[in-house]
Amino acid sequence: MPDRMREARLAAVDRVPTLTEVLDVDDQVLIGNARFDARPHQQLAPALSVADELSADVLFELEQRIDSLFESRLREALAPALARAADGLIREARLELSAALRDLVDDAVTRALERRTHL
Repeated sequence: MPDRMREARLAAVDRVPTLTEVLDVDDQVLIGNARFDARPHQQLAPALSVADELSADVLFELEQRIDSLFESRLREALAPALARAADGLIREARLELSAALRDLVDDAVTRALERRTHL
């Protein structure tokens, strides 16, 4: 019987728990220098000091302000360049369309003349 108990314990150790199982673990796990809450019913997050939390909040707000400022400045700077590029593309498209239309008309006239001469 002791062999069966030993085998059951070894099997339990080798088995990977499912996501819904509650594991009996310590409250904190140390990975490197960061402490994480190891209770399975809570999200794992590093324990932050007040200064760290304040720094994170300030950095988050600053990033948002920089993003919006950067986007508006980038739009202002790109608007003239994009307008010039669009104008150039429109001119090129008109030239290409005009050349294609000329070719179609020439082809249509040639076919019409051929039909008349063969009648």
